Amino acid sequence: MRCRSCGKEETWLEKIGKDFICHKCVQKHRIMGLIFRTNVSTFKQILKKLKPKSYEEYMKLERKQIESAADLKKAGIYLKTTNVIDL
Repeated sequence: MRCRSCGKEETWLEKIGKDFICHKCVQKHRIMGLIFRTNVSTFKQILKKLKPKSYEEYMKLERKQIESAADLKKAGIYLKTTNVIDL
């Protein structure tokens, strides 16, 4: 089958909404890519709860939405904070 995003032929694709996406394109989302590499079952659980309709909607997922869908610390996934303090 072909990846809907990059068009490459792959034997195993991930279904995100109505699109079939390859591993490389799934990992382009910074947070969801980390979750995918760390714990696939948590990744699938988040997709099931958030139900993105397409790959474009998947790429627009924000950190707050992802953290509200699953307990990442319980799954062993720790995200770095992005707080910046100007002195």
